[in-house]
Amino acid sequence: MNPIKGNITLEDGAAYEGDLINGIPNGKGKLTYVDGSVYIGDFVNGKFHGKGKLTYYYGGEYDGEWANGEQNGLGRMVYTDGTIEDGNFVNSMFAK
Repeated sequence: MNPIKGNITLEDGAAYEGDLINGIPNGKGKLTYVDGSVYIGDFVNGKFHGKGKLTYYYGGEYDGEWANGEQNGLGRMVYTDGTIEDGNFVNSMFAK
């Protein structure tokens, strides 16, 4: 099934704009949370999946690979204090 472009508001108040299949984020899109955090990237069945960048409201960011809504694969986490974790992530944890 091919996605359509659209805008929806999720139950938690987050605003999504991008590809939808049956009203669920699938494909490329942008999700803006109520707190101001923003994810731009790939979605599968409403979850971050593929490549994407999440910029947190407090200034930190993760840019890299995602699987089932978790940071999984190669990526870069930049913290507000300037600390950078660059490499492989497993279940949203940096794998040293």
